[in-house]
Amino acid sequence: MMKYIYSTFSIFFLFSCTTLEYGLMLESDIEKEGNGQQILDQLNDPELRKGKIFVFSNTQDGLWQFVRVNNSERYMGDQEVQVFDKVDGENNVYAFGRIFGDEVLNCTGDGFKFNTEDFPDYETHFFMIVKPAGREFGGRYFDCYKEVHFTEEGFFYIKDNPRSRINFDWVLNR
Repeated sequence: MMKYIYSTFSIFFLFSCTTLEYGLMLESDIEKEGNGQQILDQLNDPELRKGKIFVFSNTQDGLWQFVRVNNSERYMGDQEVQVFDKVDGENNVYAFGRIFGDEVLNCTGDGFKFNTEDFPDYETHFFMIVKPAGREFGGRYFDCYKEVHFTEEGFFYIKDNPRSRINFDWVLNR
């Protein structure tokens, strides 16, 4: 009887690992498309970055996650930057994992929504995907992704110094 229970749990565990789309065996979109230099060129040129949303993964876990900005989805690794087109009006930045086909691991469940009219002085928007420390749900700790809207200064500082402390004056969505 006990060996059947052990076998059943072993099969369930192996099945769970194969359906966990969490970046254990997949390449990021930058690795697949080979467009890392093009993204960095846009990021480093003030004219080319106008009208864009840049997202930097700073989860510091070495894993991958999905990021969806305005219905455009990318699969990105930790310490990678992705670029998306900004739309006039409502924009949505949403970071998540995927388990059994379900979108999971977002702290809010909605991501971060912002209207460009609320930021008239910003032609470019900068976001960082982070994992907040000490999040507790039901007595167990779960990692989740949070989208943080940054000033240009803060984004570039943290991108170049990912383990540095954040100056909360750089954060636009507190």
